[in-house]
Amino acid sequence: MSLFEYISIATSLILSFSLARSLTNVAPIFAAERRDWVHASWVVGLLAYHVTLFWQLWAYGEAPSWTLIEFVLLLTGPISVLIAVSLLVPLDHAADYRAHFESVRVPFYAVLVTMQIQPVPLFYLAFDLPLAFHPMFVSNVVFALAGLVGLVARRRVVDGTLVCFFLLGLFGALLTLNTHDALLATVRQLTS
Repeated sequence: MSLFEYISIATSLILSFSLARSLTNVAPIFAAERRDWVHASWVVGLLAYHVTLFWQLWAYGEAPSWTLIEFVLLLTGPISVLIAVSLLVPLDHAADYRAHFESVRVPFYAVLVTMQIQPVPLFYLAFDLPLAFHPMFVSNVVFALAGLVGLVARRRVVDGTLVCFFLLGLFGALLTLNTHDALLATVRQLTS
């Protein structure tokens, strides 16, 4: 086994734990009497984000070598998703998920910002490229800024706009990164 295969196993384990935690407790979130569309949309977005994060992992297989710092940075992605899931999908079912989202919105948006910032230095360290050459640099910056807006704006319309923005961006990422070949071709082009 290569070093990357060991690294991808660690990442996959954390993502699997996060996905299992969210799927185990997701049913009450969609119960009609407790459902909140903003909260439920963020949960759906995080479920889809698991897939994109796993899919993007393959690009790092092209990295020439790995350091402990790069490994730790790589793990911050799945760990951030796990923390976000833990915030949005409580083990004890909330009576009102709108109130629950309001109670966790600040730490959730802080984790969302972390999720967007984390890939940029990792890509820089793994491939020794300027930060602006990260294939998703612009979208990561835009989503990080959107997360910062969520941190400071305490308005329901902002939360609704941000979740719609996140879902559209996630859908766009799924369309543009729909094959490993396309993702790897981008990485190879930038590193050659």
